[in-house]
Amino acid sequence: MKKRIDPRQLQAHAQRGSPRMPEPVAAYRRSSRRGDGGDDPFPHGRYCLGFELPRASDACEMRVRDLYRALVPWLAHELVERPQPWIDLLALVDELVRREDDWYAWAAPWPLADLRRVVDDVAVLMTEQPGPWARHRLGDIDEPHLARKFTDLQRDLAAHASDVSEVLVNVHWW
Repeated sequence: MKKRIDPRQLQAHAQRGSPRMPEPVAAYRRSSRRGDGGDDPFPHGRYCLGFELPRASDACEMRVRDLYRALVPWLAHELVERPQPWIDLLALVDELVRREDDWYAWAAPWPLADLRRVVDDVAVLMTEQPGPWARHRLGDIDEPHLARKFTDLQRDLAAHASDVSEVLVNVHWW
């Protein structure tokens, strides 16, 4: 069990609900505008994202890169009906990635209801329609794998909805 970060230490908590452009979305838009097939704007395999639940499964861990690949293009192309929970979650994960050296052994509390909203939306979007990814730039995205990952995470979060009101989120090296 990781040590719990006091939410007052997190800029992402202080800014929850405020409209803003998360850096991963801005980076994706910048790289898409270049159109030159340059660098993938997402962090590479170094970072792992963990969601601590009372009974965790493999679905509770994923690469940060996979989370960004699943969320950012939908936001960047403005295809999300309720974007604020997505923006807030990306801001949290981005802050944890930036501070990973300081907070390796720590986890940030995040409302389960907010995380479920995002994961539910992503799971539905990824199973019902093709993603908006720029194929020439992100051709190695394994859509079925991402869809399964979010469907499994959706199931795990739903199973704990009556047990907990928040999830501890951690970013660490893979």
